Amino acid sequence: MQAGRVLTISQGEAMVEELLRLVEERAEWRLRFRRALLGEVAVSFQEVLETLQQVARMQQQGEERTSRLEAALSVLAEAQQRTAEAVLALAEAQRRSEERTSRMEAAIAELAEAQRRTEERVEALAEAQRHIEERLARLEATVQELVEVQRRHEERLARLEATVQELVEVQRRHEERLARLEAIVEALVEAQRRTEERLTRLEDAVQELVKVVQKHEERLETIEQILAKALIRMDRLESQVGQLANRLGLDLEVDAEEVLRSLLEDRGIRMLQEPFALEVDGEMDVVVPVELPTGERPWIIVEVKGRLRRKELGEFLQRLQRPSIQEELQRAGVQKPYLPYAFGLRVYADVDRMAEEAGVGVLSFRGERVAPRLWE
Repeated sequence: MQAGRVLTISQGEAMVEELLRLVEERAEWRLRFRRALLGEVAVSFQEVLETLQQVARMQQQGEERTSRLEAALSVLAEAQQRTAEAVLALAEAQRRSEERTSRMEAAIAELAEAQRRTEERVEALAEAQRHIEERLARLEATVQELVEVQRRHEERLARLEATVQELVEVQRRHEERLARLEAIVEALVEAQRRTEERLTRLEDAVQELVKVVQKHEERLETIEQILAKALIRMDRLESQVGQLANRLGLDLEVDAEEVLRSLLEDRGIRMLQEPFALEVDGEMDVVVPVELPTGERPWIIVEVKGRLRRKELGEFLQRLQRPSIQEELQRAGVQKPYLPYAFGLRVYADVDRMAEEAGVGVLSFRGERVAPRLWE
């Protein structure tokens, strides 16, 4: 990090949001995040506080996403407790920086000058600082790649914004901590010498976070497997329902044929061949030629429905009256005159009148409800 460089609150929050997407979405970016944070011991306390703030926000985001991660994220709670006071105080001081510009600029300038002298005296520390700056530059480039990912996760951003609002409210209630900011700034030089110890704790926290993310991914895979099995079961159920529907349709056609046979026998009407079904723009369920006591030989055509309502009867009439259907029937050997019937396992009350007006017979499992007329 360059001497005197200070990140604003908005910049810190943007890095938090983008690093959160990096850790959650892509494993290789999580590795880059670890490499960017580990391996160097000489970092400014400002950078350590920003990194710890990112880990704390990652923990809070994980708690909002799933209650099942509460036990794992408790590992991060201790680290958050140790750093929360400093982070909140620093963030609040940054927000109020306009009011104390002169004092803050002087303190920061003094700290920058002290850091510059330290870098001149300790060449190894300066070299390590340069390496960290290079890693931060690479990390910033990686963060830019996350902008597109961030746009595809507006829902998660909404939850993060709610968290930020809570942080602002907490900062507002702790204005009295502003007085400590100058002391914290003065202590940054001493805190920098303790960077190695704090980086070690940060590494442990990041490793725990990686484990939590891995467990979360494993649970998601388990859920996906359960959903896949459920879809297979649903497919099987749909197949069984379809088979049941086909079986029910066949049973209804058999019932309709039995009722028709009984009716014809009672009326002294002779079937000239066994009833059959005919595929004509849909199925004519029962078709049979008969000989009436008068000597006429019409064809009986029966439409079979589980529920016979005006809608089903009207559709049957339209099909039977269509010239193209009559031509297909003629090609199949079914000649006029017709005796059309509609059979229903359940026949609605307003069907009989409509059938009688149209000259269509109505059958139920009890027998004939409406007698048909010959269609010439």
